[in-house]
Amino acid sequence: MRRLREAVLVAAMVVLSGCGHQVTGLGEANGGIVPSGQTLIRFETNGQPDFSNFSYLIVFNTSGNGHVPYALGYNSNYTDWSFAILVGGGPNFANSPVVFQYFADASQAGGVNRRTLGYATGTLNFSVLSPTSAATYGFDIRFNRCILDFPSPINTTGQPTPAPSPHPVGQSCPPFFYLLSSTWVMNMFTVDTTNTVVDSLGNGPSDTSYPGFILNTAATLPGQSYIKPVTGSGPQNPSAAIYGVVVFNTP
Repeated sequence: MRRLREAVLVAAMVVLSGCGHQVTGLGEANGGIVPSGQTLIRFETNGQPDFSNFSYLIVFNTSGNGHVPYALGYNSNYTDWSFAILVGGGPNFANSPVVFQYFADASQAGGVNRRTLGYATGTLNFSVLSPTSAATYGFDIRFNRCILDFPSPINTTGQPTPAPSPHPVGQSCPPFFYLLSSTWVMNMFTVDTTNTVVDSLGNGPSDTSYPGFILNTAATLPGQSYIKPVTGSGPQNPSAAIYGVVVFNTP
């Protein structure tokens, strides 16, 4: 039986206790404290990730309305989805995470469209965790938050506007130029090869009671963690089962 664990920062060392999981600085410099303007998200699974047979999604609602991006959006109209980082879904994606933006588009069914965002080399780093005697499985995504600072590509003013461009290079985020809020609501999902969501941070893949992981991008987070409850409703395959999340953030 897994135990709920707490993240404790002691002398720049984070120890996460629960089912033998232990993390010391996430292998990062400065005890895991990420550089200014960056966020590190550790996506933890019960078994070694299987990037050929599953996709792993980190989804953000950056609108500021406080709503949770639930799994239902993956198969409908992406309500309260602003951005997502996807890893997996085949060998071509195993080492190249994809970043999506979701935006209002009246020409689409459901009124929401999606596009892929490019990012410069070094602004998003992906690394798979090396299993140890502590049995920690999953992967790390460390990114400069400016890669999400894009406006909608749809002109909603009715007036000619310049083509949308990313946040100016060389400046950290926040402050943001285009995003509405520094407080983001986050959820995570695993998806199988039939595009069916099989797990989330909530109680099963379709849970709508989970309150969401609140990421205040304007605050320093030296290892904020959430371990999902043990309910027995998750997938049997440990590679698809989400254990929890750990987040490091520096304004």
